[in-house]
Amino acid sequence: MKRVMMAAVAVAGLAITGCGVDKGEPFRNGFPKQETVKLNLPENKTALTGEGQRRDGLEGQIAEFYKLTRGVTSTVNGAGGAVLTLVQKIAEYPPTSVTNNVAVWGPHTDALSPNTFKFTVTMTAQNQFTYLLEAKGKTEADAKYRSILSGSHVATGDKLGSGTFLLDWDKAKELPENDGNVGTASYTYSKLTAGADVAIDAIFQKVRDGETGALVDVNYNYREQPGNGGEFKFRMNKNWVQGPGIEVLTVKSRWLQTGAGRSDARATGGDLTGPATASECWDTGFASRFVTSSWDPALTYGAETVCAFPTAEYAP
Repeated sequence: MKRVMMAAVAVAGLAITGCGVDKGEPFRNGFPKQETVKLNLPENKTALTGEGQRRDGLEGQIAEFYKLTRGVTSTVNGAGGAVLTLVQKIAEYPPTSVTNNVAVWGPHTDALSPNTFKFTVTMTAQNQFTYLLEAKGKTEADAKYRSILSGSHVATGDKLGSGTFLLDWDKAKELPENDGNVGTASYTYSKLTAGADVAIDAIFQKVRDGETGALVDVNYNYREQPGNGGEFKFRMNKNWVQGPGIEVLTVKSRWLQTGAGRSDARATGGDLTGPATASECWDTGFASRFVTSSWDPALTYGAETVCAFPTAEYAP
């Protein structure tokens, strides 16, 4: 479900339409940066050089649930990060206009693009903002502007703050040039100081599953305690087992600052006659040390006593 907003081609053009004195401050603090909503998971790139190869969950190999968790965090980071990087680059340049408490970049149409873009930041109170990235076909009337990104942000420092935003790929798909993605993603985040706990929740609705092409709903909940590790929960409604039913899969992954961690998964509903569960623990090198599975006991190995987290905890 990697999402890349095709507005990137308009960055330079949006920026150069500004002239005269740069009045972009403090509007540049009016939206989250990519780092504000980034999900961080311990990693060892050397250990993961074989990540793309198929493995069968063997003891001592890189843990499958660690790789799953890492892959899902990359998906969430990619979805929000692409468009936030775009608007951050736009706002590096002088705005086209500043009127009272509103700064506007654009509208702009790239020479080779059939789309026109505009980015607006409004200061609603001290350090409080709303923002809007809009797009339309370049030959369409202004009434046809579509909201691609919208949100509110309370700034507490550089790359810090709290707020919410909505990515609307259904609206983007109406543009003459689009990437074909569908659905929406809504984010709620809080990263108030450099050493504060981090909370990021994302709800993806009616997005296209890359494996089956079906539309699915996915919920993500991320918590990080700097210096102490974190946890990541995700929930997906999808046809996981053979049969027409839609099952619900939940995964809760927890890790220490050292990198050692544990995932507990549970599938329910659909064509299952009862809950199916699995757990895996990995060490500081992300190697699998313990696995148990209710649907295939033959996969079980290791002792649960080696786990950084001694007991299973399932996401709701």
